Amino acid sequence: GAAAFTARVAAAIAAATADGSWLRLKACEADNCRWAYYDRSPAGRSRWCTMQVCGSRAKMRAYRRRGA
Repeated sequence: GAAAFTARVAAAIAAATADGSWLRLKACEADNCRWAYYDRSPAGRSRWCTMQVCGSRAKMRAYRRRGA
């Protein structure tokens, strides 16, 4: 039931915190997205759930703001 699910989620969070992988679970920075994703980039500095969709849009908006 719900209690078992909550316990499993809590155990997964505790394990991820202990092994350091919790820091790589992030929310997409795109204003209209907010998907959660696991950052697999080597430096752990990914900002978007996918570069092909959210990252591309953000970079295009920045490019247009610069007036290029």
